[in-house]
Amino acid sequence: MSRPGLFNDRTGISFSRLAQSRVRRSRALVLLPLILLLGLGRAAAAELDCLVKPEMYVEVSSPVISVLEEVLVETGDTVTRGQPLAYLEASVEKARVKMAELQVAHTSDIENRKEQLRYKKLNNERMQELRAKNSVPQFEADKARTEYELAKLELARAREERIMARANLEMERSQLALRTIRSPIDGIVVDRFLMVGESVEGRSIMKLAQVDPLKVEVIAPTEYFGLIRKGMKAKIFPEQPKNEAFIATVTVVDKLIDPASGSFTVRMLLPNPDDRLIGGVNCVARFDFDNPASTGKQDQAIAVSAASD
Repeated sequence: MSRPGLFNDRTGISFSRLAQSRVRRSRALVLLPLILLLGLGRAAAAELDCLVKPEMYVEVSSPVISVLEEVLVETGDTVTRGQPLAYLEASVEKARVKMAELQVAHTSDIENRKEQLRYKKLNNERMQELRAKNSVPQFEADKARTEYELAKLELARAREERIMARANLEMERSQLALRTIRSPIDGIVVDRFLMVGESVEGRSIMKLAQVDPLKVEVIAPTEYFGLIRKGMKAKIFPEQPKNEAFIATVTVVDKLIDPASGSFTVRMLLPNPDDRLIGGVNCVARFDFDNPASTGKQDQAIAVSAASD
């Protein structure tokens, strides 16, 4: 006869083993909501804090030494590439351009040389005919020929001087153009450093920021390394404007991880053609893959579920 409570002769099942199985099932039922929450549900999307910044800052200065005569823009103004920003004092350069224009317009010397050449040519032809008839000495014929050749050289020199005058005019215009400070980028005026009447020698006149496209910078933890790749798209949710999403493209992913912080830097370009976005605001970048931390929790939940069976 078997001991009561320990073994059933009809089923052949140990009561202790049956009790342990019931306990495990009870634990599984208790852990089921947690498993559904952590393991069986879809993992959270990968989201990282980021910062929207201008693509670049440019401090505009002058290539020549002069005095600021007029400033055409104010802080906050939108500027385009090539737009005049300021004028420098240029009275001397304007006078030189005027003089160079007069030299180019001066054509009387060339006309005079042409007329002399025409006369010398006719004189040489007559002298050569007379020499052929022995009507004039040889030196007279040689003299006429020489004067004709010199007249051709004088006309060529006058034409060369005209070409040099045109080149000088272009140079003087270029010197004058340096007195107009133009924007090197499309952007906005961030700050002004000089006032009218101040010297620009060794000093910046103003500071510009390029806001199309904008740059998005993300500091990603180590577990994201290898998941974020160049060319990948991400949704950007800036603080301003609120409740709107914009698409940015990953352009740079650091190849090294900072051991002190356990992170690496990701940079993205964010188009801003209509200037709806502003630089210097915080944002959230959402990538099209699961959060690595959520994936780890899912694996842990699956392991717990397997252990309870």
